[in-house]
Amino acid sequence: MRNDTEPDGTLPGTPPIDAGELWRQLRASARQANVWLALAADYRHHALPWQAGHAARQALRCDATVRPQLDALDLGPWQDAAAGDAQLGRPTLPQASALVEQFSARTRACPGDWLTWMYLARLHELQALVTQEPTPPKPAAAPTAHAEALARATALEAIAGESLHWLGVWRLNAGDAEGAVTALARLVDVRPLRHGSMMYLGEALLRVGNVAAAEKAFSRASLSANPDFLLNLSARVYAHNYWQEAIAVLNKALALRPQHVPTWLALARIQSEVYALADCRASLERLQALAPAHPEAALLEAGLHGRMGDARAHLAALQAAYASGDPLSRLASSVAMTALYHDDLPPADVAALHRRLCAPIEAAVVEKTDFPNTRSTARRLRIGYVTGDLHRQHPVNLFMLPVLLRHDHRRFEIAIYHTGHMHDAYTRQARSSADRWCEAAALDDAALQQAILADEVDILVDLAGHTASHRLGLFALRAAPVQATFLGYPHSTGLSRIDWLIGDATVSPGEHAGLFSEGIAQLPDCVFCWAPVEDYPLPRPRPADAPLVFGSFNNAMKLSPRTITLWAEVLHAVPGSKLLLKAPSLQDAGVQARFVERFAAHGIAAERLSLHGPSGLAEMMQAYGEVDIALDPTPYNGGTTTLQALWMGVPVLSLAGGNFVGRMGASFLKTLGHPEWVASDPAGYVATAARLAAECRDWRTRRAGLRARMAASPLCDIATWVVQLEALYERMWAAYCHGNGQRLLPAATSRRPRHAEDDSST
Repeated sequence: MRNDTEPDGTLPGTPPIDAGELWRQLRASARQANVWLALAADYRHHALPWQAGHAARQALRCDATVRPQLDALDLGPWQDAAAGDAQLGRPTLPQASALVEQFSARTRACPGDWLTWMYLARLHELQALVTQEPTPPKPAAAPTAHAEALARATALEAIAGESLHWLGVWRLNAGDAEGAVTALARLVDVRPLRHGSMMYLGEALLRVGNVAAAEKAFSRASLSANPDFLLNLSARVYAHNYWQEAIAVLNKALALRPQHVPTWLALARIQSEVYALADCRASLERLQALAPAHPEAALLEAGLHGRMGDARAHLAALQAAYASGDPLSRLASSVAMTALYHDDLPPADVAALHRRLCAPIEAAVVEKTDFPNTRSTARRLRIGYVTGDLHRQHPVNLFMLPVLLRHDHRRFEIAIYHTGHMHDAYTRQARSSADRWCEAAALDDAALQQAILADEVDILVDLAGHTASHRLGLFALRAAPVQATFLGYPHSTGLSRIDWLIGDATVSPGEHAGLFSEGIAQLPDCVFCWAPVEDYPLPRPRPADAPLVFGSFNNAMKLSPRTITLWAEVLHAVPGSKLLLKAPSLQDAGVQARFVERFAAHGIAAERLSLHGPSGLAEMMQAYGEVDIALDPTPYNGGTTTLQALWMGVPVLSLAGGNFVGRMGASFLKTLGHPEWVASDPAGYVATAARLAAECRDWRTRRAGLRARMAASPLCDIATWVVQLEALYERMWAAYCHGNGQRLLPAATSRRPRHAEDDSST
């Protein structure tokens, strides 16, 4: 740390600081950068980093030219308000008592220090939360320590309403959405133009389920004319799936500041993620003019290859960017995931790539190896889940929420570490199912590790792998004696410090052990269990004389060259048949033209193709009424899409691959009792398609029978499946307790499927 300040915290050549006088100046006029700068130096001198950071940010807001002076103070990561706020808002903050004493000493020395009074109020509040007990009773005339500190802060604040604002922000970061609403609503009633408070209020209202009021708050926040704030607001509303609103906010920011590269980047990123590909191309063209060869713009350009279904080009671009950049960047996960779609990479090469990408992550941190957890198989186990994906329509939520709602809390204590920003009714359901819930989005890996260690979790389960909300750095640090990965990523992570990958005997057979950096823990039946939480009525049968339609609702990047070749052979083998493709990318005319061209190269005319863009979930499920036989892609099988097709009464044809991601279809179909729909080679795939096509008219009237068979099979027996998962957790824990170094927990004996009527039933 640099040390070019005087012993009293002043810059060289300046007189000693009188903090009380500084606060008196700010109450006269808060927009004084020099005063905030002097306060930052004083706070640094007194080892008050959160306060110093706040003062630094205020100084910069008043006058951007003071940045060199702030850099000279060497305050640490003062730019990141979220990190300090989140730490302060953590209810189990171990050092809360020590900080109370430190902050109390400061207020005695400088009674006019508004900010420290504010932090002190929050810390008193935290102490009550930590003990889960009310503040000790006081005589009626004496206020609580929290109320007294808050009253002092409110009376002394330099900017009216700041106390309520920060109280609301801290409560929100701590996961206390109701408390945040209470504080922020009081503030915006008095200061309706406080746009930042409106933004946080909107987020808090969403978390408590008041969607209409939240949308109103976000709308009022968007009235701001500050382009920097609008950029921040767009990210927050997009995190809650308000993508149209986020784009509108960014367009307003660009109208105010048309040449701002970060805003154009944010706009292009959202356009790409919502498959507005033509608009994304236009934004990238503007970026090229403003900032030629910008690395982030180049990555977005590479991402368009993936959106268009070209995994090979996408992977090549990502690998080039990764090779020239930081090996610890999240590009590593982008490379890993994109490799799963590449149809020319052997499974062993994909596994080796994952290991190479994770090696720098493990080398950068020291793994924790000692834990106080009692090594006993007779006690209640603490299971922790790390995920940011417990919200509507996300596959992790579709499969995980029914599990969370059925855990046996007599035998297992469930903690959820929520690393995402989106909250909806499903998030609230998940939260209500947990014994412990931690809002962890703003915590870095080290802080989250400490929170999990404080909870003494026995088995920590990763539900993300290399997907967007992952925290592989946390698992590299190790936060629990046993760590596992499950559900969110259909492949080995490549991280050796994750002890187990949860699979089944089909997706992760013992003979594939060399493809996994983790040990293999097998469930008895299928790795996933389908328990739909919404009603999806079966569509009406297709007319008997309608042409046969094959279909796939998988995303465009799964439609690899090998898949296109295979499906073209199927269409040739079944004359007069058609192929219906439905994917988000197919709303783009350029992507449609690309796929028409790719099929034409195999002799398939455009009129045999029906290409559709995205729709709502209910509409998508009904679209299976237009499909007779669903085709599973390769090398990356369908997951949710396959189970959805089966549930809607549509047979699915799959080609078994050489690793987890290519064997999901086989696992589903074998568990369903239809192993004959799984081919072992391309010739068998085409032959099976022709055989099913010959039976198509029968299948059109047997949809209800297929659903009944599925509902009665282990694929949908969620109660039994959860018991099996819990038994697997107990086996993982026993292996740890006994220290036997097992790398395979083979599947226990499966119970026979509870098949109901024959598929011919209606």
